[in-house]
Amino acid sequence: MAQTSPVIGVAGAGVRIAARPGARLGGRSRRSWWEWLDSVSIVGLCLLFLAGALFYVWQHVYVVRQGYELERLRGTHAKLVQENKTLRLEAGQLRSLRRVEEIARIRLGMLTPKPGQVVLLPESTIQ
Repeated sequence: MAQTSPVIGVAGAGVRIAARPGARLGGRSRRSWWEWLDSVSIVGLCLLFLAGALFYVWQHVYVVRQGYELERLRGTHAKLVQENKTLRLEAGQLRSLRRVEEIARIRLGMLTPKPGQVVLLPESTIQ
């Protein structure tokens, strides 16, 4: 029977193999581990840059929308101010004594009182 001699680099009974530099650790070699870490870093930086760009664009769009809303509200305010002026003028005309007298004469058939028809009471009797 021929006895086989142990082959160099092959683990025999009771021999442990030590990891050498660059060897696979946990399924990945050190080199691929650093490459993976670099890739993750690059992707992370790209995502961070994209998030910043999206925030900038969102902020710009928000400011533009607020500007349009402000202009719309200014237009509404101007219309309401004009309507308020018109209504105040109309209210003043409706309260005019000349108009009240005209309505009293035409619609209600009232006349100007003749002398002697108006009786004034002294202030002491009015309470």
